[in-house]
Amino acid sequence: MMPTAVVAATQTDALDAPMEIVTFGPDDTIRGVVEKYLRDPDLWPTILALNGIASPADLRPGVKLQLPVRQVFAADEALLGSLQAIQKANSEGARIFAPVEIGEAIRNRDEAVQQREVGEWRQVVSFADVATVIALEALDISIAQRDRSAEAVVSDVQGDVEGRAPIEPSWSDRELNDVLVEFERVRTLSSSTTQITFRDLSRLRLNPNSNATIQRMRSDPLTGGEVTKVSLAEGDFYALLNQLSEKTTFEIEVPGIETKTNSADFWIKKDQSGARFVNYDQPGLEIEENGRKIDVGQGEGVVITGAGAQRATVLNSPRLSAPDLGAILYTRTADLDWDSYDGAEAYWLEVAADPGFNQMQVSEWGIRDTAFQVELAPARYHWRVAALDRLGLPGAWSTPRDFTVRLDDTPPFLTLLSPAPDAMVTEPSIEVLGATELDAALILNGKPLQQAADGSFVLEVSLVPGRNTLSVFATDPAGNTSTRSQTVIYRPSASVEITLADDIPRVGAALATRSDQLSVNARTTAEPGAPVVVRGSDGPEVLRTGVEPGGRISFTVPVGAEETAYRIEVLAPDGSVEGATEFVALRDQMPPELALDLPPPRATADTLMGLAGDAGDALSLTLNGTAVPLAEGRFDLSVTLTPGANTFDLVATDAVGNVTVRRLETLLDIEPPVILEVAVTRPQGDGGPITIEARAEDASGLRQAAPFVLRVDADEIEGFLRCDAATGVCRVSLPPQPGDLDLIELMIEDYAGNAAFQ
Repeated sequence: MMPTAVVAATQTDALDAPMEIVTFGPDDTIRGVVEKYLRDPDLWPTILALNGIASPADLRPGVKLQLPVRQVFAADEALLGSLQAIQKANSEGARIFAPVEIGEAIRNRDEAVQQREVGEWRQVVSFADVATVIALEALDISIAQRDRSAEAVVSDVQGDVEGRAPIEPSWSDRELNDVLVEFERVRTLSSSTTQITFRDLSRLRLNPNSNATIQRMRSDPLTGGEVTKVSLAEGDFYALLNQLSEKTTFEIEVPGIETKTNSADFWIKKDQSGARFVNYDQPGLEIEENGRKIDVGQGEGVVITGAGAQRATVLNSPRLSAPDLGAILYTRTADLDWDSYDGAEAYWLEVAADPGFNQMQVSEWGIRDTAFQVELAPARYHWRVAALDRLGLPGAWSTPRDFTVRLDDTPPFLTLLSPAPDAMVTEPSIEVLGATELDAALILNGKPLQQAADGSFVLEVSLVPGRNTLSVFATDPAGNTSTRSQTVIYRPSASVEITLADDIPRVGAALATRSDQLSVNARTTAEPGAPVVVRGSDGPEVLRTGVEPGGRISFTVPVGAEETAYRIEVLAPDGSVEGATEFVALRDQMPPELALDLPPPRATADTLMGLAGDAGDALSLTLNGTAVPLAEGRFDLSVTLTPGANTFDLVATDAVGNVTVRRLETLLDIEPPVILEVAVTRPQGDGGPITIEARAEDASGLRQAAPFVLRVDADEIEGFLRCDAATGVCRVSLPPQPGDLDLIELMIEDYAGNAAFQ
């Protein structure tokens, strides 16, 4: 079905004319409609934007489209007029005689073309009209300048190009559109080329490392004849002369060799080994060396060295293989390939920005392979290859090909319209519906997916029980990708079981934790993706989650010091409960009560020490990191002591991680005290009190009482010295009693029960 159009008659200017209204039909495409009415299908994005439509996927039969038919025709007519004016000016030599004006005309026309791409039709006409006016000015200037003395212009510069006019003392840079005069020298440096265009549009292209002099440029106003002579000191150039006739002469001088040509297409090279000439045109190339004349015919080459002249038939053109004609490359790197040519020793590659190869971008001589990689800015390019024979003569150029470098980093448009995110279904298949760009390649879950003419796609996809991920990838010709994914849960109706994890801490029957949030883990026989609801004891929903892969359920709920009841429910797709279980939760912040039956002795002489007591609700008990067995919360163990101080940490931990730590200390002392000094004296004289004083030391400390037996003449006195553990001094004072003093026995004991005698 074709679209229908309603055209409103108008007598106004075309740019002010009303839009044509077109009804979009069920069999139409946006490109087809735009091509029919506007004669340019590539304007479809502009038409969608004009009508406020975001994507071709939004077009539906019956939609009314506004088309700027008369505006587009007016814009295209203005563009055509400006192009014809520019071409006519160039045919009269505007690039030489009015380079600024013709450049400005071209710039305005380029701006008009850009405005057309965004649908600014009035701007298109405005810029195109300006371009036409300036081009006509350039035409007038060129016609007037044709009567002046002959000059040449630098029409292309790539890399480093220098010149030296007769009045210049040294070499200086040459730029695009610089005018060259008689006896001016021009040279190119490494990886550089330049093109010289003469008034009649004849062209010479100097390749890298070349040096030439424009010796003569003369115009005879009476006969209309022109004489041009160029001297090549070194390097090579390619000549393409324009419409030579009887009145026009072009001469080339190579040191020691004079050349006159009727050919319009030839190549010359001069190096240390000699000179090389190739003629590609039917008229001959006449060479004269030391009085000897050589006529080089079409497709022939001549090498002149000190040993004489060698004639050869040059190679035919090779065939270009990649990229394809008109290809679009979405990278700055272009891989150029051509077929191997029998007899070729190497190849000459040229890449230009125009089909006439006037704006050279790459000129690479002597490529040994049949492939070359170049880095180029985004633009349209033309390329060709010539085969080089064993004499170094370039053969015929291949048929040129063009390609476009386009940088595109915008992901393609892609949308998934169905299914909805996280849809839950009970059927084993579902329909996937979406749309993308027309030239994008589609993959759905790893398999190619075909799209309709309008970019839409639809496919019925089988599901497996549980969570199904539907991933669509769209890749445009530039390699940019877009992806859209939806998750669908397929759950056939079934009764399910729920089991709480055994590793959740418990206090009695309650699940317990130290924090105010309890992490709950459970397992279920339900399929992954099934909805899970957790409710409080009074029925309201506390939270909602889903079954994870492997049937795992995990969530957290608030808890307090008092027990709180919860219920876990697994729901069917229709919202009914397929399975449920209940639990009680509790927050436990009380550490276990740790009580010893008897405290450990301060010091002991026994190497084994018994420890017994109650660990409360502890689940584990360690002594210095070693597990202690528990029986109904009780523990009873013997500890082996080592000589000296012994320190133990008794650590009790309950189910939720509350910890009680008790530090125990005792001293194993098996050595008796060391008595350092004993003195029995009457400090106040013979009639004064009797004093017994001893000084001793021991690791565990001295007991407070040290028994003694003292003889005074025939009397024996028994008693106790009082010991100060801090100073190690034991002392007693006895009433005065005359007689000789004799200490029969003194026993000093430490806290471990070890005794020393004096």
